[in-house]
Amino acid sequence: MNLNRELAEKIVIKTMHVLGKNINIMNSQGIIIGSGDSKRLNTFHEIAGEVIKTQEAIIIKEEETEEYKGVKAGINLPIIFNEDIIGVVGITGKVDEVSGYGKLVKNMVELILQQEFLRHEIEIDNRAKENFYQQILNENIQNQDLLNDRLKLFNIKKDLNRIVFVISFDTFDAKLVTNTVNDLNNLVFIKKEDIFIIRGDKLVLIKTLNYQVNEIQSKKINELAKNLKLKIKKMISEAQIGVGTIVDNINDLHISYRDAVFALEVGNKLGSQENYNIFSIDNLGYNYILPFIENYHAENFLKNIFNKEDYAKYFEETNLGEIIEALVENNLNISQTAESLYIHRNTLLYQLNKIKEQTGYDLKNVSELFTLLLAYHLYLFEQ
Repeated sequence: MNLNRELAEKIVIKTMHVLGKNINIMNSQGIIIGSGDSKRLNTFHEIAGEVIKTQEAIIIKEEETEEYKGVKAGINLPIIFNEDIIGVVGITGKVDEVSGYGKLVKNMVELILQQEFLRHEIEIDNRAKENFYQQILNENIQNQDLLNDRLKLFNIKKDLNRIVFVISFDTFDAKLVTNTVNDLNNLVFIKKEDIFIIRGDKLVLIKTLNYQVNEIQSKKINELAKNLKLKIKKMISEAQIGVGTIVDNINDLHISYRDAVFALEVGNKLGSQENYNIFSIDNLGYNYILPFIENYHAENFLKNIFNKEDYAKYFEETNLGEIIEALVENNLNISQTAESLYIHRNTLLYQLNKIKEQTGYDLKNVSELFTLLLAYHLYLFEQ
């Protein structure tokens, strides 16, 4: 491990906070790369060179400072990492004040180095694991022997129930999202086998599940998505979440990811606020087909229904879409629909008659209601 300026400054800040004395960190060439006294940075410390040669601590008294270049009174000790001297730590001050701190500071510095080394190793391992999952989502690993080797290397279980959440943000701040991932990993519902990765301007969570596929599981997944969204709102910003399918083999993880992206795209287009901006592929229903309808056919369908070119203006200037959604949510119950729209029942009936006059469609008829519902969702999706 090499000492660099960033690491040296981190060591200086931590040790000075505990010790209350000025600390200098010199690299293996005797150059001061970290110090509580910024004026001494990038200067040569002659005694540091001697410490590296002799592998022994050297004490410099006040009256000896003029004999050496870039040296002040204090104690200088070798920094040992994996049995090699990688630098020198110096404590500035009167000898009788600082000599007692020598071993304490040396041990502290070497402990910090060990922690930084472990953190660095963990980061490297995490980046390698993230890259592996990126390849899985891209379907880049076709060779099963290679896949199994990678799984063994990263200690990843192949046959687990997994699901993918794709998270989009109103405004994507790459630095903020990256810095927040560590905090998200500490959430109580994030397990050892789970992993967050960033793909473009989206955050992806690959989540392991320890329960079987059934109705209870769907509720648990929805609750999990809600909790995740609330945490992300506090840490980052408002977010929308696409929820993929459950897969029981890591080979199929790309399917769950693709479905989560698909659900997110459709959900965001429709702009529903009733589901906390959480869109599951399992709950899209007939909306699943919207992206597969070519623009030409969608436009013709809308024009034919309203017998006019400017069908968008009709949706924009009336509350037709709101009435359609309310009728569907209330199973065509007029009284409940009126209550949900905060209008009188008779007012709703008047509006329904007006819609029938203008469009020819009776929203009290299930078939005709569905036709206008599909038209409304097509209109939203095409925006």
